[in-house]
Amino acid sequence: MGATSVRVPNTAEHGHDLAAMANAVTDRTRLVIVCNPNNPTGTSSRKADLDRFLDTVPEDTLVVIDEAYREFVTDADVPDGLRTYGNRPNVVVLRTLSKAWGLAGLRVGYLVAQPEVAVAIRKVLTPFSTSLVAQAAALAALDAEPEVKRRCAIVISERDRVTEEIRRLYPDVPASQSNFVWLPLGDRSAAFAAGCEQRGVIVRPFQGDGVRVTIGTPAENDAFLAAAELAAKSAA
Repeated sequence: MGATSVRVPNTAEHGHDLAAMANAVTDRTRLVIVCNPNNPTGTSSRKADLDRFLDTVPEDTLVVIDEAYREFVTDADVPDGLRTYGNRPNVVVLRTLSKAWGLAGLRVGYLVAQPEVAVAIRKVLTPFSTSLVAQAAALAALDAEPEVKRRCAIVISERDRVTEEIRRLYPDVPASQSNFVWLPLGDRSAAFAAGCEQRGVIVRPFQGDGVRVTIGTPAENDAFLAAAELAAKSAA
């Protein structure tokens, strides 16, 4: 769309540096994206920090809070963007049914914003971006909220277990509020991922930064932990 992307490095704790992001806003800034929880690090911004950030950003600059992994959040200090900031005219909240709701292949998501913002965005939507089949599946999924919560609870339990176990190898793994964990391996990322793949486990390396590991079933997670221990030795 001809926009210029302005990138702000994460903090040493692998989360958004909201103060630095606020300082990077100029009179040319039209939109700021805050992923909460963040992808790929799984870290989250808490309410007090977000409050200060939103109070700093000019009211004519849109702040898009991407909450794709909201259903996996257990930290009470991480705000629900819809409930907490829904009254702010420049806040837009994104949600999806591709993660916790299990509809990744159907690509169903939604945006919540003030009416004038929603009207403007609707004008540039891709025609037929969501099929009738996808819409029917989304409605059926929403009727199954208790089952979704049960599955999320299993993922959260496994996420915490994997985090505790993997910290024996990498103590600086940050706490995750999503359905994956982040291993800040730096230059060892590619070698670690290759070592896991040799043992039948696929993880996602980000060259020079780290590795994102999606939480699976208990058996799959055990397979990852076993592969990670061997891969860590080969990547050392």
